[in-house]
Amino acid sequence: MYENTTLKGFILLGFSEYPDFQVLLFFSFLIAYSLCILENIFLMVLVCLNSQLHTPMYFFLCNLSFLDICLTTLIQPKFLLTFLNMRSISFHECMGQLYLYIALQSLEYLLLTVMSYDRYVSICNPLHYNLILNNKVCVILSAVTWLISLIDPAPIMRLLTKLPFCKSHEIDHLFCDSVPLLNLSCGSITTVGITILIEVLVLPVPAFSFTLYSYTSIISVILKIQSAKGRLKAFSTCSSHLTVVSMLYLTLTCIYFVPPSSNSSSNNSKTVSLSKTVSLLNIILIPMLNPVLYSLCNKEVKNAFLKFIKHKRILAN
Repeated sequence: MYENTTLKGFILLGFSEYPDFQVLLFFSFLIAYSLCILENIFLMVLVCLNSQLHTPMYFFLCNLSFLDICLTTLIQPKFLLTFLNMRSISFHECMGQLYLYIALQSLEYLLLTVMSYDRYVSICNPLHYNLILNNKVCVILSAVTWLISLIDPAPIMRLLTKLPFCKSHEIDHLFCDSVPLLNLSCGSITTVGITILIEVLVLPVPAFSFTLYSYTSIISVILKIQSAKGRLKAFSTCSSHLTVVSMLYLTLTCIYFVPPSSNSSSNNSKTVSLSKTVSLLNIILIPMLNPVLYSLCNKEVKNAFLKFIKHKRILAN
């Protein structure tokens, strides 16, 4: 007879395997979380205050910053509580966290796909850039990506919420993710697995394919530029975005598509540890690095930042 998971809920283990470092880890991740929030808020404010940054590229970048704030805030507070030995999470809270995580993750690669299209038009068809990506089109693209991402998790969540969880109530992960939850189910997960595969083929694969096509075309155009200075300038406009895209797809591949080397408990433990570590990159490091990458690799953002500092100094005097 299955236990009533709806009433009992789950226990998030987090990094409980390191009992002597709980306090150190708590403050380390608290600082990382604070930096992530402050960096993304600052970038959004900087774009809003500087009229020179009111372009499609920075409009989508603000969307990405807001997304990063939502993603890290969804995971981090509950994750931080695990270091204070407050690891319980209700069934409904767990399912809600998973739904929003899938939605935000879907939104991220859809948004990055739209941003790659922005770079494609900017470099491959610059004369029609303002016509193709006008304000109305940008708003529509943004709204569509948000709408699709909110609908995307529905089929998976409908099946997951009906699964019986009786193997254990301990989730050996940082948050409620689909793979650790499926490992706890004692019911058939075939239908869920097929649904996840279909959704991957319907959304992430086309998004990745379009992004790959965009950058293949971009690189092809850049290589045809005669001057080295021109090639460097063209590449610098998309280098930060290409770095972010590469990090995202690499981490997602490591988390969800790298199978364990064997069924032994030792290798399974190593696989879980690797999954946790890579998840940290996805939910903490990437959201924290995004504003830095787009700032350091972008002359316009640097100039806007210097202008902001100069304005503050004038007001202070």
